[in-house]
This record gives sequence, C-alpha cells and structure tokens, in this order.
Amino acid sequence: MKDLFGDVLSVNGVVGAVLLSTEGKVIYDSLGDNSARPTQTYKNWKSLLDQLKDTQEADFVMENGRFYLRRIEDNCIVISMQPFTSIAMVKLNCDILIPQLKNTKSNKGLRSFFKR
Repeated sequence: MKDLFGDVLSVNGVVGAVLLSTEGKVIYDSLGDNSARPTQTYKNWKSLLDQLKDTQEADFVMENGRFYLRRIEDNCIVISMQPFTSIAMVKLNCDILIPQLKNTKSNKGLRSFFKR
C-alpha cells in the first residue's frame, strides 16, 4: 500500500495520506509508517463521512494547512498538506492512484494467486 501512495506523498508539501472505509475505519495511514511520529488517534471519521455522503471531492483550506478529500466507491482518501501545496498535482496523482487501488481491490482471492 505504501508503494501505491508514493507518488502522492512525494508531492512537495504533502504531509500524509489516509485511506478510509465508508464506515470510518482506517485502511491505510502514511503517518503510521513513520516510526519517528507518534501514533495518531482518529475520532469521528464516520461523522465527517456521513456529513459529506454526497460529496465526491472536497478541499478544506485552513490557516495552517489543507485537506483534500476524494471518495472512491466504498473508500475515501484524505490527503493532508501544507497551505502552499499544488492542489493540481495532488489531484493528478490521485487520478493516477485510483485505478491502482481498484485493481488491488479486485485482485483478492484466487486471482491474486495467479498473477501474470
């Protein structure tokens, strides 16, 4: 999973990425990969996703940073970034990432055993 998010995380100013299920459970957390950072505690992801249930894409701009949220079928990506980060580059890398996530999801079961 870390390899899939590599391009998004390499964009200048991106702090981290979180992949969530629609139930608000964390599937992947790039901040958890770095042992130098403390483990993050997530609360109310479900509440946020419920409020944004019809939203496919959102960009939250705050004083000290930004969040980009992108819904993918049954999952949701949240990208944390600094205020100066190029949102166009983040969106482009997410567009590239989404088909790879769908392929990973469809390779479950015996299909993953018979990879080419």
